[in-house]
Amino acid sequence: MEAKSNCTNGQLEPALNNASGRGRRFRMTSAFELRRNPLSHDWLIQGFLEANTLALLFGEPAAGKSLLALDWAASVATGRAWCGRQTRRGTAIYLAGEGYRGLARRLAAWERVNGQESSPDVPLLFSECIAGLPDSVGAVIEGIDAVAIRYGKPLLVVIDTLARCFTGDENSAGGMGGFLTACDAMRLRYGCTVLIVHHSGHSDKGRARGYSSLPAAMDAIYQLETEGEGRRKLKCSKAKDFSPPATCSFIIQEVKLPDTDQRGKPVTAPVLKEAPALAELPQATVSPAWRHPSRTYLR
Repeated sequence: MEAKSNCTNGQLEPALNNASGRGRRFRMTSAFELRRNPLSHDWLIQGFLEANTLALLFGEPAAGKSLLALDWAASVATGRAWCGRQTRRGTAIYLAGEGYRGLARRLAAWERVNGQESSPDVPLLFSECIAGLPDSVGAVIEGIDAVAIRYGKPLLVVIDTLARCFTGDENSAGGMGGFLTACDAMRLRYGCTVLIVHHSGHSDKGRARGYSSLPAAMDAIYQLETEGEGRRKLKCSKAKDFSPPATCSFIIQEVKLPDTDQRGKPVTAPVLKEAPALAELPQATVSPAWRHPSRTYLR
């Protein structure tokens, strides 16, 4: 399916014909012109995500990958600093493969913890159905074009998770190649960062699942690991064009929301927070439910 809708505010070029980019001009630039480009990093999240790149975030089930991806997306959309690091404010698109109802609770918990008010002007948009890449990349681009008219072209597109948003075989060269081409189609069209959320390998937990072309194509790779006492560790295993950031520690905290369920009990949702040193961590900070998580919806 070809992407036919175009933004009328001059922000976007004509839509790509398909995921492979056929129909685009193949252009060359001189070394002199290339050298005139700024040499400084164009950060989306200072020291972690550069603009116009492909990034991978992976980990085991229940590690909290989706919580971190939502944290990054919401921080970009609001312009809020993330863990003390400056963000570049702009539109963030979240292609969710599952857990749509849970996303509303997680977003409410994030807003509550970070002192943010829900507003129609915050450019954070969620898909209402599974993306189905690469087969439906044209439809996805068409949908993003439609919201970009109001909110501006995206700075960040999150794909959560690869397995749920992928229609091919992640273990084959052709299947993974098609998926990566679809990711590049979005990156090239909008000049955005595409963040792929994925699972760890079955036998090797230190790498992402799937064909080797996936990590090879990434500009940055992050792994979120589970540690004791409900703590999580984020480490960078690949930073193509910048110095890898230091390892960060987090806790998953259960946040009480203002609503109640049908039995009158408080509604809660998890949120990822930067962890203090173990000696400074109060016993009550980490909910017992997250110390040894068995709820795979954390992802």
